[in-house]
Amino acid sequence: MECAYCGSDLARYDPVFVEEATGGPDGERESVGGFCNYACLHAWVEDEALVYGTACEWSPDG
Repeated sequence: MECAYCGSDLARYDPVFVEEATGGPDGERESVGGFCNYACLHAWVEDEALVYGTACEWSPDG
C-alpha cells in the first residue's frame, strides 16, 4: 500500500489511516487512504483545501 499523498511504501512507516463519513444513517465511513506520517496528511489536507469552511463548534440550529 502506498501513501495517498507522496506514494511512499507504507510498510516502511507507522502509517496514519483516515476515514471519511459517508453521510449514511448508521454513521458509515469509507477509507480515504493511508499516509506515511502526519506531515503527508497535513500536506494532503492543505492541497485538497479541506480546512476551508470548517468550524470549531457546530450546532444543527445554525
